[in-house]
Amino acid sequence: MLSSQSQLLKRNLDLFENGKWLFINPADAYFSDELTTFDVTFLYQYFDVFSESVRVIPSCEFDSRDVSSAANGFCIEQKAGLHRHMFSPFIKKGESYTDILIYLPKSKAHAIMLISMAHAALSDDGRLHIVGENKGGIKSIGKAISHIGTAHKVDSARHCSLITLTPNAKAQPFNIDDWLDESAFEVDGFNWQVVSLPGVFSHGELDEGTRLLLEKCSHRMRGKVLDFACGAGVIGSCLLGRFPHIELTLLDVSALALYCAAKTLATNNQSANLIAANGLHGVSQKFTHIVTNPPFHTGVKTDYTITRRFIADSAKCLASKGTVQLVANRFLPYPGLLADVFPSTHTVAQNSQFSVYLSVSA
Repeated sequence: MLSSQSQLLKRNLDLFENGKWLFINPADAYFSDELTTFDVTFLYQYFDVFSESVRVIPSCEFDSRDVSSAANGFCIEQKAGLHRHMFSPFIKKGESYTDILIYLPKSKAHAIMLISMAHAALSDDGRLHIVGENKGGIKSIGKAISHIGTAHKVDSARHCSLITLTPNAKAQPFNIDDWLDESAFEVDGFNWQVVSLPGVFSHGELDEGTRLLLEKCSHRMRGKVLDFACGAGVIGSCLLGRFPHIELTLLDVSALALYCAAKTLATNNQSANLIAANGLHGVSQKFTHIVTNPPFHTGVKTDYTITRRFIADSAKCLASKGTVQLVANRFLPYPGLLADVFPSTHTVAQNSQFSVYLSVSA
């Protein structure tokens, strides 16, 4: 099904007939079907939409050392007809486009970073386009980019707007290091560094739910450990520092998160396996422990689907007597979901906002 943003773009297909186009973070995997006669490139920072678009890759594994040392992190590329699909945190260095269209993300800081990256990849007299939901901030984005040029509205429908901007001047080269934040965190006397970017969960700070999970999770970890929905690698790097003999894997749907996780590990002189996946789909390994602060939003909407599916699938990925250790807002209905899947579930810790749950597999 086309997202509301893509439905608006479908009204303006003549816009894409000329030029060399790049689409960044399509909100669905189906708008490309409207462009089968156009030679276009799609950049996805989210593996779920990428995987659904190319329809062949259930998950992909990386070595964190390779990701942290590469200038662009990583890139998985697939061709489909005239279309080029890329799962990557960034636009490849040296590539340029006459037109770049960004689906506006929920985070304003993420949006500004994407706009800066896109601006730097425009050819001379290139144009920047942004489509987004009205309640998602598209109405105010013009002010945020007024230093680049004047934006004008092309169309509005489905509670969304499409704006176009022709920059006044060529941008400076995009340098990801200008956007990286490195913060020092401490939990129970253990200190470590975390590298993050706009658009990654809890950018530049230690989320209080994550802190509670790290304080109250098992102090006897061994074997293979999965940090599910790893974000910038906060949990995984901390666990690897406290339990250096574990075999750590970090999984996320976000290319930016995986890039940051690799950078976090490298900063702490650590290494681990990274997996890009939509939930646990395509993951065949068995883990002794799964530790997670799972997301409960899709865009700006509360959505339990990711965690509901994770809980159902996690039992298949655990060794016998393996554990899932999960932190969540207290109002979320996770105790019942965990109890439906695992023979043993109890609350390890709780405060006014969060609960930490421990489930043990059969």
